[in-house]
Amino acid sequence: MALDRLIAEVMLLVGSIYLGYALFTVLSHMGLTISLMNSINQIASTSIYIPDAVIVTNGTGNQLYLVIYNNGHTAINLNSIYMNCRGNTMKIYMNNTYLAPGNYVIISRQIPYQQCSLNTVFCIANTTVCMIYKTNTTQYVISQP
Repeated sequence: MALDRLIAEVMLLVGSIYLGYALFTVLSHMGLTISLMNSINQIASTSIYIPDAVIVTNGTGNQLYLVIYNNGHTAINLNSIYMNCRGNTMKIYMNNTYLAPGNYVIISRQIPYQQCSLNTVFCIANTTVCMIYKTNTTQYVISQP
């Protein structure tokens, strides 16, 4: 009788240790899960919009005009803009320009190309979570009379 009770108590002790370890493992992963869900929520509420990227050619040079809107619900930092033009890549450094929701920035640069594809790299403010928005430029030629 005493042996049966001892076996039952040992089994209960082993089961309790196992359940305690399983609970500890689950709880230790909860922080990671909550952090991941927070990142997914931030990504879902982050968005930029570039209505048009225009290169104006006036005979003496090419001028890029670019408007970037933050139409999401999260503040962002504009990291950089990569311009792929005829197989060449140019980088416009944005120095992590802060852009609050609902605000915009206008960029104007003299460039040597007439047609480009733009990849705008932006990050959620105060994080390392970054995304890319891709758009193509439209060329306008201003003819000289």
